[in-house]
Amino acid sequence: MKKVIAFLGVFSIIALMTVSAQSFKYTVKTTADCTNRTVDFTVPAEKVAKLMSLEIVPKWTSCNESQPAPSFIFVKIYKAGQASSGRTAVLYKKTVNKEGHVTELVPIQDVKLNPGTYTMEVSRAQNTEATLEIFISAN
Repeated sequence: MKKVIAFLGVFSIIALMTVSAQSFKYTVKTTADCTNRTVDFTVPAEKVAKLMSLEIVPKWTSCNESQPAPSFIFVKIYKAGQASSGRTAVLYKKTVNKEGHVTELVPIQDVKLNPGTYTMEVSRAQNTEATLEIFISAN
């Protein structure tokens, strides 16, 4: 009987944790003219988000035929409302070059986002796609 009660207690705790934590995916894909380079997402009040993964599907085509093709593609995440250029406080940045070498500003598992709105931005390259997965849980 004690084992059954203990099992039900553990099961209910796991179920409660599952209900209070959610995983979300955000995707941005640039167009042929290199617009649609950003997507905003929000971490609700009293929650915290942990970055889980960021997948980049690069296309090595320039936005303008008179310009050379990019030698690397990056995706960065920063607090929304900050300019995408200049002195933006980048919270996470992942870069991939033509040879497939990937670098990160900081390890993705170390990035936690507090409540607020954030922007994911892809560098200028035609039809490049990036998918970010975050895990939101109680603070």
